[in-house]
Amino acid sequence: MDFLATKNLYIYLIWQLGGLIDYNNSKKGLIEILSSTVIWGSIPVFAIWSMLPSPVFVFFRVLISFLLLSIILRKNLIKILKKLSNFYVILSGILLSLNWVFLFYAVFMIPVSEAIIFYYTGPVIAILFSPFLKEKINNGGLLNIFVSFTGIIIMSLGSLNLNIIGIILALLSGITYGLLSVTSKFSSRYVNSIDLVFLQSVISAIILLPFLFITKFIINYDVIIIIIISGSVQTVLALFLWYDSLKNLNIQIVSILSYLDPVFAIIFALILLGQIPSLYTIIGGLLLIGSGIITTGSTIRRYNVKSFNVMDRP
Repeated sequence: MDFLATKNLYIYLIWQLGGLIDYNNSKKGLIEILSSTVIWGSIPVFAIWSMLPSPVFVFFRVLISFLLLSIILRKNLIKILKKLSNFYVILSGILLSLNWVFLFYAVFMIPVSEAIIFYYTGPVIAILFSPFLKEKINNGGLLNIFVSFTGIIIMSLGSLNLNIIGIILALLSGITYGLLSVTSKFSSRYVNSIDLVFLQSVISAIILLPFLFITKFIINYDVIIIIIISGSVQTVLALFLWYDSLKNLNIQIVSILSYLDPVFAIIFALILLGQIPSLYTIIGGLLLIGSGIITTGSTIRRYNVKSFNVMDRP
């Protein structure tokens, strides 16, 4: 499937989403969360198609997100912008920038399947930082850490001959994902989720703006379309679908289904890029994703989490 065919598919899917209101609530929520995971799973492929340097691709993505959310939040924009002075909000914006830049650099160096699965070490890595939140790591948490890092070792064994820098960047994306989860928890005490997404977009755009002048890149019609889709569909629309699904589905169901992101990313990479995951990737990925699902489920049951920052997604 080429880029033009995929673009037409996106237009068709967005048009079809307009008919969701005819479904009952639970079915509507299920369609929304599955749609968001499919959309997020396609992001690495679009990053590769754009051929833009990672910081530039992320800049345009957050720029489009910033512009659209400015329209959505226009009535409270000044009030929201005043919260930019909050230390945790600033830190989460910086971590978001690093998180995405590391990830999209990685997908150019190692297969998407490996980069995105390394990225999903984030929830387990967040456990390592839980003492900073005055939360003890229980035996279950220690087991998840052991299983996850076993998965990392297995995947690394199959990737060392590819690109060690790519592996390091992918792991850094997972580490910053974990740190972003922690800082987002602090930020959520002062800012609601949608406002935090907007503020993170502002901070990221400011941080990444200089890369427009110090890196070489080409902008053409296809790249413009990719940028618009990435900012509007893969960020704002997917964000809306994810949050709206929370109104109709149990948070545990939404959280577990969110782990379909890497599955769809692997499928997209296989179909659109011809990247076949290795046996090491499959085994290590199952360990990592399984550990992440268990971690997410146990955290929700323990703390009765109502919502969390969707910008932790790719």
